[in-house]
Amino acid sequence: MIKVACIGDSITWGFTLLNPWRQSYPALLQEMLGPEYEVRNFGYNDASARFDADTPYVSKRVYRESLGWNPDIVILMLGTNDTKVRNWAPEIFRRDYKRIIESYRNLPSGPRVILVAPIRIFPIMGRPLLGVYPETMEQGVRPAIREIASETGLELIDLQDLFTDNSYCRDGVHPQRAGARMLAEAIFNGVKW
Repeated sequence: MIKVACIGDSITWGFTLLNPWRQSYPALLQEMLGPEYEVRNFGYNDASARFDADTPYVSKRVYRESLGWNPDIVILMLGTNDTKVRNWAPEIFRRDYKRIIESYRNLPSGPRVILVAPIRIFPIMGRPLLGVYPETMEQGVRPAIREIASETGLELIDLQDLFTDNSYCRDGVHPQRAGARMLAEAIFNGVKW
């Protein structure tokens, strides 16, 4: 059994989906990968990579549980909530993101760590909702994750072009059912190929 840990924020958790336990991208990824894999959702709503953000992922129980599970594959998708004005600081983001990576790379299982540059953030009626900013994603978070992938030699799944408008994310951030399936397919392709 290959253990796959999906690490992330509300996009991973499945916020806005009617049944995140069946409709979130980790649940759909489980279906796609089949019985040889066990996929677990370690998403936490509002989580950020920064250790001193308003909701640091590393301060949550799901983070400790994900480490304790000792996965074989780690899919790391954080950064959307780091685009909030009160959370964004480029050097601190890079430092803490790398610290999260190292915490997984140092596990006894020696997991394959796959970095995911998150989906786009879309303004709704001309302004960003939920306090997250498209410009910071495209000019700060996404380039930082690309650079970290290059520096560390880790695989990267860049979801920049997965959605071209908010038709799959009505609130501009969280994929609805069809969007969650597209997200799962993109990550499945990254995991399998």
